[in-house]
Amino acid sequence: MNTAEVEKLLERYRNGLCTEDEKALVESWHLSELSKRVSDLDHSELINAKNQIWNAIEEETALKPARKRMLWTKLASAAVVLFFIGFVINNQLKKQFSNPQQITKTAEKIIRPGGNKATLTLADGSKISLTDATDGIIAKQAGINITKTNKGELIYTVAAQSASNVKNAVYNTIETPRGGQYQINLPDGTKVWLNAESVLKYPAAFNGEERKVELKGEAYFEVAKLTGKNGARLPFKVKSDIGTGRSQEVEVLGTHFNINAYNNEPSNKTTLLEGSVRIKNLQSNLSQLLKPGQQSIITSSSPSVKVETVDAEESITWKDGYFSFNEENLETIMNKIARWYNVEIDYRGNKINKTFGGRISRFNSVNEVLDMLQTTGAVHFRIEERRILVMP
Repeated sequence: MNTAEVEKLLERYRNGLCTEDEKALVESWHLSELSKRVSDLDHSELINAKNQIWNAIEEETALKPARKRMLWTKLASAAVVLFFIGFVINNQLKKQFSNPQQITKTAEKIIRPGGNKATLTLADGSKISLTDATDGIIAKQAGINITKTNKGELIYTVAAQSASNVKNAVYNTIETPRGGQYQINLPDGTKVWLNAESVLKYPAAFNGEERKVELKGEAYFEVAKLTGKNGARLPFKVKSDIGTGRSQEVEVLGTHFNINAYNNEPSNKTTLLEGSVRIKNLQSNLSQLLKPGQQSIITSSSPSVKVETVDAEESITWKDGYFSFNEENLETIMNKIARWYNVEIDYRGNKINKTFGGRISRFNSVNEVLDMLQTTGAVHFRIEERRILVMP
């Protein structure tokens, strides 16, 4: 049956000239009723749909023997109804969402990821925006050259002619904003990767019998091995003084580890990848020694230092440009998203008591990260400017 025959059938139906079989088939489409309900669909749209329907029926019925034609006609009629209803609904939704006031996700602003952004505060209080500073030597102090590279690195080197004059420690502070990260190469050869919304205070040159820095936020350390004048190994200490019973000190000799010590997280977590680390809870002075693949946890509710075996590599995926969620609760995940994309989080409705897992690039838009979480069906999001609404 071709298009002309379809039109003739519909014309006979309108004029009451169909046979009983033809009338039953056409009426099963519910065309007359649906047409009244969707009168805003134009004639060409209806005809196009009818043509698609009849072409499908013609292809199938041409292959059926006569004795099966009646059964197939009934089945085809049922399929036609479903197809046509779907066509109508799809058309209605397209027209409804063509109204700009009703667009939700399609009108969401794409929120881009963070990047290499930081502010350096020198010993004299002067501040340098590393985001805007020109590559090359950006400052000199106490015989130390401070160089910014085009790779988002800050490198401290002792000037050869001034090395003997470096005596008293002068402290610098580097701070990353929300949506920022940076790498610092300290003058002792230690490398530090600083995550978003973090602060690292450190001496521009290490003198004396120990090396000590202060951290709030998250950083990954590759500590260089260094010996003192007496030939003994110089310890490297990282103090995280964030109060509320969670202040800690990490002491190492030469090793790789990650510290997560944000104020808005329920605990401090230190994860060891290589070497050995001693973790001290400064509230109780209790300490624990970590082995590679272990993680220490310090909370305000306990004076102890809890130790767990973990996948240490998971803790530093952020350094390599990934979000890695390993059965994490939603609040912890949203804190990471808020820090990296510089957005506010607003929770609506009942609390979502579910953990999530997965990995996605930190250099995707926040919209793509939220879409991944939404595929679980346990959480939904809406973006309003730079605010993310979290809903069950």
